[in-house]
Amino acid sequence: MLWPKLRIGTRPSRLARVQVEMVQEALHRQVPDLQGNIEIVVFDTPGDRNRSSSLEELGGRGVFTDNLDALVASGEIDCVVHAMKDMAPTMQAGMVIGATLQREDPREVLVAPNFKSLDSMPSGAVFGSSSIRRRALLRRLRPDLQFSLLRGNVEERVAQMENGIFDGTILAYAGLARLDLLAHAKEIFPLNILPPDPAQGAIGVVCHSENFMARRALQLIDHAPTSAEVTAERALLRSLPQPDALALGATARAKGNRLELSALLVSEDGTQEWPGLISGLVDDAESLGLRLGGELREPAQRLLSA
Repeated sequence: MLWPKLRIGTRPSRLARVQVEMVQEALHRQVPDLQGNIEIVVFDTPGDRNRSSSLEELGGRGVFTDNLDALVASGEIDCVVHAMKDMAPTMQAGMVIGATLQREDPREVLVAPNFKSLDSMPSGAVFGSSSIRRRALLRRLRPDLQFSLLRGNVEERVAQMENGIFDGTILAYAGLARLDLLAHAKEIFPLNILPPDPAQGAIGVVCHSENFMARRALQLIDHAPTSAEVTAERALLRSLPQPDALALGATARAKGNRLELSALLVSEDGTQEWPGLISGLVDDAESLGLRLGGELREPAQRLLSA
């Protein structure tokens, strides 16, 4: 069949460009007729322009993605590539996730040039972070640490560690791996010790539900197990009140026709925690996420009203 030009949107960071290139290469493998027929269009977002405010102050999840989704809705581009952890849990009207690439390792890593591990860092060490979740989980492990706001792309945050501005930070393994920066990782944390952001490590491609040509191409590169995992994790987020204001880590694992979803909700000071675990069929991924969210809703509401 004759494929029309596919216009794919992305953000300007090097990591975003790497991720859109991964999607482009996957499409070229599955749809050879798209060779030379894909246009990459770069846009910045409020999250890219404002580096001095926390993500929560800027609006939380969606600050890097909502404006780009609006361009898809208007027809200016056909689809957009997102790190799925950045996406708001509720899609804009008419938007669908057309494809999810196979997930990279979702774990968290320590970047701290002068220390070999979190345990080796001195009392009062200063961590740079803009994440409520990371700060709370680190306080749970090391209540003696200090925190200061750190924003910027992955390379900029690594550079601030190397320049001694902070003693350490926590970054996603996936981003470092995609940028060939894993040499900066001093410690990789088990999922139960430092549970990651829901959908961390997954790349999604959003398109309009009525763009049938884009959807047909994207379904050819969808990785079904990853899609089920992030469906469960995003449903968990969607079921909670004000999820951007909560310190919540979650990971789903699909094996065969079974899926297990674990979550950990932590108070901002790290002194209280509420674990959750649920398992069932892969086909029930969304309902599993909603059910686990229902179990965590009451402590979440208490934290928000404290």
